[in-house]
Amino acid sequence: MRQPRPVRVIALVVVGMLLAACGAAASPTPATQPTTQPTAAPTVEATAPPPEAGSLTVLSLWGGSERANFLAVIDGFTAKTGIAVQYETARDFLPVMRTRLAAGNPPMIAIIPRPGVMVDFAKEGYLVDLATLGITNMSANYSQAWLDLGTAEGTLYGVAVKANSKSTMWYKPASFAALGVQPPTDWAGLVAIADKYVAAGKIPFAVGGKDSWTLTDWFENIYVRTAGPDKYSELFGGTLPFNDQTVKDAMKRMADLIAVDKYVAGGRQGVLGTGFVDGIGRVFGTSADAEMYYEGGFVGGIALGDVNPSLTPVKDIAFFTFPQIDPAQGTPLIGGGDLAVAFVDNNMVRGFMAYLSSKDSADIWASTGTISPNKNTDTTKYPNPLAVEEAKQVAGAAAFRFDGSDLLPGTLGEQWGTTLQGVIENPTNIDKLLNDFEELAKAEFGR
Repeated sequence: MRQPRPVRVIALVVVGMLLAACGAAASPTPATQPTTQPTAAPTVEATAPPPEAGSLTVLSLWGGSERANFLAVIDGFTAKTGIAVQYETARDFLPVMRTRLAAGNPPMIAIIPRPGVMVDFAKEGYLVDLATLGITNMSANYSQAWLDLGTAEGTLYGVAVKANSKSTMWYKPASFAALGVQPPTDWAGLVAIADKYVAAGKIPFAVGGKDSWTLTDWFENIYVRTAGPDKYSELFGGTLPFNDQTVKDAMKRMADLIAVDKYVAGGRQGVLGTGFVDGIGRVFGTSADAEMYYEGGFVGGIALGDVNPSLTPVKDIAFFTFPQIDPAQGTPLIGGGDLAVAFVDNNMVRGFMAYLSSKDSADIWASTGTISPNKNTDTTKYPNPLAVEEAKQVAGAAAFRFDGSDLLPGTLGEQWGTTLQGVIENPTNIDKLLNDFEELAKAEFGR
């Protein structure tokens, strides 16, 4: 637990200034005191001790380095306002939140890792919308894609505080130069590069398909670029069958690339036998045997920090955006994002939510190497040029869709990954695999 600092009279003045900077239109309501914990606590973690007088309570699932990075952001707020923040980590985030809401003891602010959870809380009447909090200029700091992510039933509730892209295709610039190619902008260009590598006696791709979530990410980028963002939302929202023809077409396109032996390190069995980090090593390690690797922006940090510290960003490792397939659909961003939402309306909450939506907090996030979706972030704050490029991709996204497998309820996400491993094992079995998975999805979604 962070030790709160004394709150001075100047704190409320500074909060007012933060709100003014965010276009505050409403005068703040008196501070609401959080409900004290019930005497019959379901679990210690779920009921947490009542906040110390004058402190703001914030809950998220961030631990480790993510916690340390967020505490740097919190320290920036406290330095500006004198308001102490009591931060709690709950790795089992949703059960903890549900128990505390049922007990009438929510945190003042929570950082939500999945937009569907925010939508549920909003529909159930738990959240305070941003306009009520006096935060009215979000469009000045965020692209429409990020405003949409924080919106439920037409009302804006969430501030996107950190994000990552899963639409990054990693490559070796020197290898591309030797092959005489530039990063492709469309699928045909990507396949042409793969064929050119094969002709040169090299293996185009490594794939970490032993960790099945890497295959779901491949599929999601292909599907959103062929069927479009709306169909994507329908599919992972449970209203479009998983054996729909659009799914079959995207699955075949994926299999025609990464389930073809000549295109992937170790052939199809190599895909299924290679884990996520080992796949990075097959492209960027000291004994590399492939030329490109698809996965999210976090690949850069792992490659530079763990796989091969001798790499130089941009010179030895870089990425391009996952290529366009259907020009009508463009290049929507697939990724993850965390949303700050408020459960009470008081001066501290207003100040902190305004701060989280501001350039000031975004610059601190950037200095920790965390990608901020705030389009006014000072990109010179990022620790390396790879992070700068990912940040530009994230902040400028015209359309954003959350990682689809993470949106699936129950165990469907894991089962979906297993289904995709089945496609790699036997690409001729796509119809049966999708029909079988659709039966599971129907039961889980209740349709």
